[in-house]
Amino acid sequence: HGTGARLPPIDEQVISMKLVTPAKGTIEISREKDPELFYLARCGLGGLGVVAEVTLQCVERQELVEHTFVSNMKEIKKNHKKLLSENKHVKYLYIPYTDTVVVVTCNPVSKWKGPPKFKSKYSHDEAIQPVRDLYRESLKKYRGEEIAAKPLDNNEPDINDLSFTELRDKLLALDPLNKDHVVEVNQAEAEFWMKSEGYRLGWSDEILGFDCGGQQWVSE
Repeated sequence: HGTGARLPPIDEQVISMKLVTPAKGTIEISREKDPELFYLARCGLGGLGVVAEVTLQCVERQELVEHTFVSNMKEIKKNHKKLLSENKHVKYLYIPYTDTVVVVTCNPVSKWKGPPKFKSKYSHDEAIQPVRDLYRESLKKYRGEEIAAKPLDNNEPDINDLSFTELRDKLLALDPLNKDHVVEVNQAEAEFWMKSEGYRLGWSDEILGFDCGGQQWVSE
């Protein structure tokens, strides 16, 4: 999927493909060559043959302005259509057990009439500190004071070297089925995003490469 009302899912970007079939052998299909089979195979998930090669329609990378801000469910419901119509890319990150919805919009630099304010109110270290503090406290709770003061092994990185998503994953892994623990983690995440509001300028492959903390296939 993509992150904009006018950005189609990945199958819409397929121009042609090479399909290995049991009856016809290896065949090439496209909008011009066997269009009916082509449109079926784009979402066939292997049911019509093994996809051996795919040609995708791509565009050149471009500079984008990313704006991250925190909202809530009531405001999102009210402004949803406006956000979709005014921005090329829109992402909503809802944080369960809170009323926090992180909104991330991205647009080509050419769309901006004036330069956005890039200076954030908080530094990255200030934004991530609540998550670091919670991880240290949670280590003491789940591993004990003495053990928590030492790394698990020689390969474990320092807490200050971990990214936000790495810290969140480690926190959740300590007690993933404990609702109270998950609520604490999510509240720390909400505070992180509140202190991460601001603008960022960069190339599309950098801006759109979102670190979600898990494996996900997102097409932009």
